[in-house]
Amino acid sequence: MCQNDTKGESMTLSSPRITARVSVDVQELLAKAAALSGISSINSFVLNAAIEKANKIMKHEASLKLSKRDAELFIEALEQPVIANKNLTDAFNAYEQRV
Repeated sequence: MCQNDTKGESMTLSSPRITARVSVDVQELLAKAAALSGISSINSFVLNAAIEKANKIMKHEASLKLSKRDAELFIEALEQPVIANKNLTDAFNAYEQRV
């Protein structure tokens, strides 16, 4: 069964598939690893491993990255002495009086 998407292209109603041809050695390795993991299906094992790896890559890519110039500006800002405004000075003095 097919239906048209919003662009008029046909697409199947079933879930997408991913297939891979592997050597007998790789199939045996995956079957053993799946069994040791308590997963009865090689497909489930491979899918779980692929999802875990994909999530790890996505998490890494989403982490904060600074260019060299951004890093220099960040370090420079940290090294600058803070100039306290009146509110900060008042808050500090109020804290000092309570402690």
